[in-house]
Parts: sequence; structure tokens; C-alpha cells
Amino acid sequence: MSEIIEVTIDSPCEETCTPPKKEKGSKKKQGEERRESTPLEKGVYYTAWSIFVVSVCLSYFWPHKEGEQLPFFIGVSIAGVKELTDFLAQHLISAIFPAFFLSAAISTFFPKDMLIKTMGKNSNPLISYPLAAFAGAVLTVCSCGILPIFMSIVQKGAGIGPAITFLYCSPAINLISLVYTWKIFFNRVPPIPEMLWGRIISVIVCGIVIGYLMSIIFKKEDPEETTQDEKEEKKSNRSVAQDMTYFGLLVVIMLTSTDLFSFITGNIVPPSILGIADAARASSIASLAGKLGCLVIEIIALILIVRAWFTPDETRKWLKRTWRQGKEILPMVFLGIFFSGMLGGVKQIIDYLGSVRVNTLQSNFIASFVGSIVYFGSIVGVNVVDLAMRWGMHKGPALSLLLTGCAISLPSIFVLVPLIGKRKSLAYIFLIVICSAFCGLVFGNVYS
Repeated sequence: MSEIIEVTIDSPCEETCTPPKKEKGSKKKQGEERRESTPLEKGVYYTAWSIFVVSVCLSYFWPHKEGEQLPFFIGVSIAGVKELTDFLAQHLISAIFPAFFLSAAISTFFPKDMLIKTMGKNSNPLISYPLAAFAGAVLTVCSCGILPIFMSIVQKGAGIGPAITFLYCSPAINLISLVYTWKIFFNRVPPIPEMLWGRIISVIVCGIVIGYLMSIIFKKEDPEETTQDEKEEKKSNRSVAQDMTYFGLLVVIMLTSTDLFSFITGNIVPPSILGIADAARASSIASLAGKLGCLVIEIIALILIVRAWFTPDETRKWLKRTWRQGKEILPMVFLGIFFSGMLGGVKQIIDYLGSVRVNTLQSNFIASFVGSIVYFGSIVGVNVVDLAMRWGMHKGPALSLLLTGCAISLPSIFVLVPLIGKRKSLAYIFLIVICSAFCGLVFGNVYS
């Protein structure tokens, strides 16, 4: 797990310029300069993969039944593999893959000067931070899916503060998670609508505060913005409208894949034409068919746009960058989700969550910390918090758990460290835990 130091990658003479000399202790590859991993880091990395392989073998070849008492390592191994399997089935194709294509498009084609003007280091904070929070909320991805997009906007010149606000807000307050929060907590008996408003307000406040504090703490490490004289970008033959259509279609594909438009796609194919007696199964298949049909049409439209408006070299560069980002990030996501699932399989953690029945600083901190390491996902986190509240968890710690559980997780930490370094990652995690615990404490006192 090595730290990546980004260098300029969008120069017009990218393919022809003489590459810089390779420094001692670094690896040069495709426009990136990497610090050589230490023996300890390599040892941890290979040990983690060894545990993963052994656990997968145990989960598939060790005979077990649902609810059966198993030896500790066997039990947590099965829990970790199940969590990873659920992630692959529910989120990999529907959210992660589209996110990689979108992030590569941002880093390849998005105008650098526009991003620097709105979210750069020297941009107006009254504009950049709310804009970063809103832009993150529009995208419907989990704490892992947002990482390649975060990496792209950092490469393009966004300041560390607005970039962190974007990173935090997207999984914590995206459209699907808000709709799902509304459905879960409004349909309870009695309903608790304040959980929705508490989540929205807390995420916006925490996102802006965390981003601003990160910009102050790491002000000297924030890279200076390059000017047009220092770095001349290759001008495109496309119009702004064409570029926005391209980016917009990528976003629509991602939102369609995450079922944001299910109220449309679910009604395209009538269940009655399938001839299936089971009404629930017929409705599910019809909804899936409508969704896949829309995705096929959108992808065909994207292919036609790329062929008409982009040169073969631009298309090749976009796809190559998509592949490179996926190859760098996905293995760490898989490891993180697996170990997060192992932690979730430790019964004491789940039991202790149910015992946080009072609104104190300690209970909010514990809930916030547990949420920061266990992978919930934007949707599943709502169900986890709802279940914990039914066990007796107070509203304050419940909000703390919801804020951290959806915004960050062990998988995203695994990926974040190589992207921005250990110090920034630790500071980011610390600020999330503290801010979420404080918001939960205040919320719990108001609605106790």
C-alpha cells in the first residue's frame, strides 16, 4: 500500500515529452510516481491477502448452517466473505463501475481552469464548499464508489478542503440514501422524521467544517495552482454543450444503475405480459427488464456520442485511465469490505451497539467510531441504524452511527491512505468521528 504522489498527466505532449528521471526509492509508471513500499507495508499487504484467501476457502468448504455456533475464526471469515459477496452483487456493477468511467472522464476531459476557479485552493470558500457539498450529494455512490471521483478532482486541481467536503457529503447525503431514510423513518410507528432533517443538516455542517479544517491543517501541503502559462491544456474541438451532454449522460447512467429512476424504469414493462403466476416475482423481473432496457439505450447513446465527438486517442486515453483507476482501487476496496465484514461478525460489537441507550459524549463517540470502521453502505446503513434504535439505541448515538457509517468505512480507509497519505487520512477519520459524535450529542439533547 504505497502513497501516490500525482504529477502532471494532462500535458499536450504527454506521449512524446522526455519523462523525468526516476528518483531513488520510487517507481515510475504511466505518469505517476510512487514511493517504494516498506517491508512492513508489504508484509501487512500480503498477510491481509493470505487471510482473505484462507477465509474464502473456509467459507466455501467448511460445512455450516444458518445460525450455527462456529469457531471464532471460522465465524468471522464466513461473515467477511458474505459481506463481500453482498457488495459484489448489489453495488459493484450498479455503482462502482459507472463511478470509474465518470471519474476517468473528469480527470481526462473536465476543464481544469473551471474546476480550479470553483473548487481550487484560492477559490471563494463561500462558493467552493457549498458547491462541493451539493455536487457530492447529486452523485449516488457509496463511500468506496466516491473515491475514484475524489481522486480525479484532486488531480484536476481542487483544493484539499472542497475535495474533502465533496468526499464526505456524497455517500452521506446522496439522493437515494435520503429517499430511503425518509421511507424508513417516516413509516415507523411512531414516525421519527427528525432523523431525516438531522441527517441532512448534520452532513452539510460536518462536511463543510471538516473540509475547512483540513484545508487549514494541511495548508502548506496543498499544491499550488498552475497557471495557463505554466501548463497549457490541449484545446478540444468540442463545444461546452457537447462536453456537458457527455458528462450528463455518464451521470444518468450511474443514477439509473442505482435505481434512482426506479419510478420510471419499474413501470416500463408491464408484469402481466411475462405470464408469471407469482405477482411479486413478475413485478421484480419486469422492473429489472425496464432498468436494463434503459441502461442499454443510454450506453448505446454514449457510444454514439463518443464516436462522433471524440478522437480515437481521446477515447483510448479515457478507457485506459478507467482501467488504471479500477486496477489501483478495487483490490483495496475488496480487502476493506472483507475485513469490515469480519468485524461485523464479532457479536460483541453488534451487542454493544444495542446497549448504547443513553445520550452521552461517550456513547456518541463509541457509535461514531464503530460506524467509521464497519462498512454499511448508503442504503444498508439506514437499516442498521433503524434496527439499533429498535434495540433501544438513543437517537443521539443513532445519528452519530448513521453519519459515520455511511460516510466512511474500513474499505474506504484502505483506499484513501495510498491516495492522500497517512497523515491526511488519519486527520480526516479523526475529524469525522469527532464531528459526528458532537452532532449526535446535540441532536440527542434536542430530541430526547
